[in-house]
Amino acid sequence: MAMEPSTAPQARKTEAQSTPTPRAGAGRRRDKPQLSCDLCRRRKLRCDRLQPCSTCSSRGHKCTYPEDSRPPAASASIHQRLVQLERLVMSSVRKVNFSPDMNPINPHPSLASPRTESPSLNHYNHGVIHTSDSELQYVGDDHWSAILESIADLKDHCRRQPQMRTPPSSDSPQSGVEVTAGRHSLLLYGGCAKISQKEILAALPPKGTVDRYISRYFNRSDLVSAAVHGPTFLRQYETFWGNPSDLPIAWVGLLFGMMCLAVLASEAVEFTAENGADQQAAQISLYREKIVQSLMLSEYTQSGPHVLEAMIHYVYIEFALHADADKDIWFLLAIEVNLAKRMGCHRDPNNFPGLKPLESEMRRRLWSIVMLGDILISSQMGMPRMISDWQCDTAEPRNLNDTDLDQDMLELPPSRPETEMTTVLGTIARRRLLVALGTISDIAASVKPCDYSEVMRAEAKLHEAAASIPPPLRRSPTIASLTDPPEVFMSQLFISHLFYKGQIMLHRRFVMAPTSANDASFSYSCKACIEACVSMLDIQHVLDEETRRGGRLDRMRWRVSSILNHQFLTATMILCSLLHRRHCDQREAEIMRALRRTREIWLRNTVSEAAGKAADAIDFVLSKRAGDEGHPDVNQTGELDAQFTFDFSTLESGTVPNEWLMLTSNGAMW
Repeated sequence: MAMEPSTAPQARKTEAQSTPTPRAGAGRRRDKPQLSCDLCRRRKLRCDRLQPCSTCSSRGHKCTYPEDSRPPAASASIHQRLVQLERLVMSSVRKVNFSPDMNPINPHPSLASPRTESPSLNHYNHGVIHTSDSELQYVGDDHWSAILESIADLKDHCRRQPQMRTPPSSDSPQSGVEVTAGRHSLLLYGGCAKISQKEILAALPPKGTVDRYISRYFNRSDLVSAAVHGPTFLRQYETFWGNPSDLPIAWVGLLFGMMCLAVLASEAVEFTAENGADQQAAQISLYREKIVQSLMLSEYTQSGPHVLEAMIHYVYIEFALHADADKDIWFLLAIEVNLAKRMGCHRDPNNFPGLKPLESEMRRRLWSIVMLGDILISSQMGMPRMISDWQCDTAEPRNLNDTDLDQDMLELPPSRPETEMTTVLGTIARRRLLVALGTISDIAASVKPCDYSEVMRAEAKLHEAAASIPPPLRRSPTIASLTDPPEVFMSQLFISHLFYKGQIMLHRRFVMAPTSANDASFSYSCKACIEACVSMLDIQHVLDEETRRGGRLDRMRWRVSSILNHQFLTATMILCSLLHRRHCDQREAEIMRALRRTREIWLRNTVSEAAGKAADAIDFVLSKRAGDEGHPDVNQTGELDAQFTFDFSTLESGTVPNEWLMLTSNGAMW
């Protein structure tokens, strides 16, 4: 038996030599026997040719072969040994090109170290094109909607079933003021008339009102305040009220942008009118319009002073006003990226001796913000990033407060210790992860199959970046973080989200490959991806709890944006797919618990269209799983059946149902 795999080719060779074969015609291709099953051949998947094959088994489909190529059941074990032999040969060949310095560092003690072989991912996906009467949209295979499309029966179910929604509770994060952004971006579609600078200035409220908005801006919106140097802006602000025409119109657009974000960060109860929510929405709409009119009047493509800062604020506002990913924001991002490049922000200021130290440092900050938007918004749209590493050499900003910088200084002071929280420390921390995420994004968007050693090098780079996060922004146990200000706590969650996003982007396609469950080479990817998805949904749970009325992040609920929800959607769909395919790495109970909890969050999200799809997908997967196993633990809405009971006498026999364990285990990942 052991010699059969090696003697079979020799026997075929001898037979071929003894039997003359007629030469095929020059215009005719030689017919090849169909060795794959019908499903794998139709979906262009790699079939392991077992009876049934692994793909059909995992999907619950009937596995059929053509009559002339059906593998005999008795020869299944022989074929399996041939497949294993082929993998051994291929891995041995790849070992020649795998050097010792490529060995990945095991970041999690709970995860087994990956094998030193360097397999490549043969099951490469090409993304998905969504078509409708008015739109044609491509998304990469790591987008949550593409993951849903990959589960054929789940996709069909979601298209047939109406989305189940429940009214929001009074303390729901989405139950506050809702601002309708409009169908299109004002800047892209010319939604507002071009007016004069005088007319734009006439829309400003009294100075006392603007003062309160500027104060709120610098105290609440840490994501974009690093784009503005506070002391310099305040000097300009004082000059502006003395003579408004002394400053460029783009600066006025920046002022409206700062005011608009301050209103977004406000609560409806902070307005004097009884209908505070309507007043808030009207102000946001007005200020948003004035930003666009200021940019148009400044001829923003000329990249004049304050244009990039105003554009960054405008893009962030449009982004904050949409509950789901929007293509207009991605196109606006392209304008922002090109403005930054045209200004030379992608090149480090040390290359240009004529720049003053303050200007040089602010350009580094601006470029870091542009990088953040590029990676997050591009991946949200399922598209490759716009900025490549080889295009830029801008250095990291220094850890300095705005008060450490002055327009008359001749050189920059040294960075403050990273144990000290400054204006720009959050930007520095995010940038370090962004560099690693850029590499991961390029791997995920590559049109060629990647080598596993390349994946593990990117994994090590991600963990090195995470280890370099400044101490104040590292995620700490809940009790230890109780004294952190809300902005710091939110930054900690966002940075953790970036780390898990990188792991999911890196390992998802290996986990979703049809044969990944049978390939030990990808066991590390499976563990790492599940760990990251569950941890990502834990962040969603923390945000859901803390952004409720009276929570630590109550006044920052507007910061739970579509970027965060996009990654929560991705984690949800991956766990749904793994549970549906029964590739859960013995973590079924934990995954089902995470899905039930996130389902409740999605159902309360009444402003996101994608949230309904996520809740419906969870209902389908949990109900199907319960039906397959014969356990009535999940009903048609995905809730625990009211008839389910637990007999405590089973504790002594050791046969504790998984359903009870899911209810009693805290499942905490923090």
